[in-house]
Amino acid sequence: MNATVTILGLDFFRGSVDEAVEAALRGGLLVAPSAPGLATLDTDHTYRDALLAADLRLVDSGLLAFLWEIHHRSRAISRISGYIFLKKLLSHPTLAEPGTSLWVAPSQQSATRTREWLASNCSITTGERDWYVAPSYDNAAVADDPLLSLIRSRKPRFIFIGVGGGPQEKLGAWLKQRLDYHPTILCTGAAIAFMTGEQAHMPDWVDRARLGWLARALQNPRRFVPRYLQAFRLIPLYRRWGDKLPIVS
Repeated sequence: MNATVTILGLDFFRGSVDEAVEAALRGGLLVAPSAPGLATLDTDHTYRDALLAADLRLVDSGLLAFLWEIHHRSRAISRISGYIFLKKLLSHPTLAEPGTSLWVAPSQQSATRTREWLASNCSITTGERDWYVAPSYDNAAVADDPLLSLIRSRKPRFIFIGVGGGPQEKLGAWLKQRLDYHPTILCTGAAIAFMTGEQAHMPDWVDRARLGWLARALQNPRRFVPRYLQAFRLIPLYRRWGDKLPIVS
């Protein structure tokens, strides 16, 4: 069993990206929560329960990593962003096998763009039946019976959920609780959109410098600046709770 580190009552993976990929290949729910999402741990019980239901949690948030390192006197944490993780996973030969994955996209345009990118850059060929365009979910309680029925009939080994932080973790946990087999359910936020260019282009050095949030904010300030301003609520939340799970108010 790989080592973990407890932050805000959640056990985060503390190994290499190769070890994270190997762990994910064994099945289960993987999440890479963002700072804006983590900042709601004491107000959104459904989101908190979704993170607790995960089998593998990655330290994706640069702000969370920074707060932990400051608290622990600069001890480095094993930060693995959803972007770096997904980049590594997509190179695994298992993903090239036909019918092995199901992709949940936020729009038909996103599905088409990602499908073409996967074929051109990863040699991953998918058909229309490997894609599901998600409805607009109610963030308070995410459920999707048509998607559940599709997964039950198809039984894909990998389920990629890319509908945005918050709803995607809730959807992943909802699916996990209702499936009678053990697929790998991946909630990696905008990672694939960074790769396809649908969102801001992000070279590896930008990710290593923990500046993905800045790249997104500069590309679309109206959408992302308010979102990342909310993330600063994570600072007092961490100061208050540290390694303990926040109580929902």
